[in-house]
Amino acid sequence: MSVKVFVHPFLNNGKELEVEVKGSTVGECIRELLKVHPQIEEKLFDKNKKIRGYIDILVNSKSAFPKELAHPVSDGDTINLIVFLSGG
Repeated sequence: MSVKVFVHPFLNNGKELEVEVKGSTVGECIRELLKVHPQIEEKLFDKNKKIRGYIDILVNSKSAFPKELAHPVSDGDTINLIVFLSGG
């Protein structure tokens, strides 16, 4: 099962990232992503290993909230790791 993960540049030192991974849930796919790009983990998860509040996870352009990591994915799906930006 192949799933594409698109990573916001904020999570990857200013560079957009697209990775193809295998998994049946968002959590499994993110674990596979982190095997190849471990530098993303610190910005994606807090110290309790929960998704940070400024991150939204989209599966096929729809929010995975509230199940996020347990949200199921299928072959050909896309996951977008989005960062909420604010400022004034």
